[in-house]
Amino acid sequence: MNLKIDLPDDIFDAQLTESDFAARVRELAILELVRVKRLHEHEAKEMLALERYELVERMKAAGIAPTEDIFAEIKGELTKAIDSKRAQRAGKPKG
Repeated sequence: MNLKIDLPDDIFDAQLTESDFAARVRELAILELVRVKRLHEHEAKEMLALERYELVERMKAAGIAPTEDIFAEIKGELTKAIDSKRAQRAGKPKG
């Protein structure tokens, strides 16, 4: 897919070149596709030619939680729930 964006010519210079801007827009579009679950993280990694840790950094910068963070959060919640249930059972008298 190719997108065309009409922008004034004078916004680009040596500090922000058109090609640098185009690359950044492409990266953000790919990250957005990950956010809305139209691309998997491994696909984005390949498309952006990044190492996993680089993709994770960029995802976090864009406010997207990487899979391992989501799994860690779920694991933490499950551990808390299991520990709570065990504590309830330990506190009940045997009858």
